[in-house]
Amino acid sequence: MKRILKHKYTQIFLGWIISIYIKICYHTSIWIIKNSEVVEKQISKRKGFIVCFWHNRLLMSAFCWSWKQRFKMLISSHSDGRIISHAVSHLGIQTISGSSRNQNISSLREIINILKNKEIIGITPDGPKGPIGEIKDGLISLQKKTDVIILPLSYSGKFKINLRTWDKFMFVTPLNKFVAVWGNPIKYDKKKTTEENKKILENEINRVTFLSDNLTK
Repeated sequence: MKRILKHKYTQIFLGWIISIYIKICYHTSIWIIKNSEVVEKQISKRKGFIVCFWHNRLLMSAFCWSWKQRFKMLISSHSDGRIISHAVSHLGIQTISGSSRNQNISSLREIINILKNKEIIGITPDGPKGPIGEIKDGLISLQKKTDVIILPLSYSGKFKINLRTWDKFMFVTPLNKFVAVWGNPIKYDKKKTTEENKKILENEINRVTFLSDNLTK
């Protein structure tokens, strides 16, 4: 199976199938976005920023972005990452091949250029292999280096199944109720340690994740 998934045309086909499925989920469901004014406020500043959400909320995350500003996503170069990359390409989202690692973020130069061009980039800070819900130091180092604002994000669906994957990936169905919640903007605090800054961001992502889950009940 792994050998099949590594084949280029298999990845393209699966990406297309996934894109169709998530479009069906979106167009047959109620979709509510909370606290979107924080996004509009950041856009009005005409600066690039980072959107962060946990890896298990990746499936429908593209539909949380409804603004005309270009949105790109950092996606793993592994076979599953390439499948996701093909899927979101059908939704008008460009991707960067790389990942958040323990000590740094691959494709760092490209990400910095994107931010300088006043564009927005989405990152799953606990991907691509976990641990679940734990931010890598690389993202905090990037935030410190660039002084970039990070906007936490989460969404949830009323009808969902958590798969038996390392991140308990959330699989959703059509005819659903989705709620996306944007968190408060997070800026690097130079008076705090890396671990303290990491914990602040983790807590805010967890807060909006908890809210999105509860608002779909």
